[in-house]
Amino acid sequence: MLTVEQIQQHFIEQLNGAIRRPGMYGRDEDGLGNAMRNVTYVMETGDERGWINALEARGAWSSIGVTGMVRQLMPGTEQNAAASVYADYAHEHGWLVLDRTLTAEEYGVVRDRFAQWCAVDRSRGDVVERFGEPSVRTTSSGDGVLGYGRPGEPIVWFHCGDDEVVLAGRCGGLFVESLRFTPEGTRRRPAEEDDS
Repeated sequence: MLTVEQIQQHFIEQLNGAIRRPGMYGRDEDGLGNAMRNVTYVMETGDERGWINALEARGAWSSIGVTGMVRQLMPGTEQNAAASVYADYAHEHGWLVLDRTLTAEEYGVVRDRFAQWCAVDRSRGDVVERFGEPSVRTTSSGDGVLGYGRPGEPIVWFHCGDDEVVLAGRCGGLFVESLRFTPEGTRRRPAEEDDS
């Protein structure tokens, strides 16, 4: 019979897999939601709604989940961007396994410079060349999100389109307010609808 710790570890591994390859776990964010629901159930004494409340409080949840919020800002990147939001929650709870843990100095450089760095159009290759291999990468096709982090600190994310162009960076705080769009990311944003 499996121990509680073995069951918890199994679900944590599934969540980490879904974050890194969300397209392999279902359409939109179904697989991510199921993986998060399972982890929060076994790790947080059966509370299956706490993580949704936390994402709502950050402004990262809509009536159709995180993908609905992202679709309004960066269409075509919904699944990977949603995975990065789920990763933030997992990271805060110690469930996200980082592929590379940044030193305090490396993290400070990324966090202090990401907003300024997004003022100019960049490629995914530019990000890796400047900041090194990411701590976590979400990808389901050509697009993806590169995350740079260390324990106890919010992850710095670079959201890329399917052509490897960086669309935005973000770190901590409320989802929409934390986004720093590149010039290309701004050009690709959908036009605001007129409610009149």
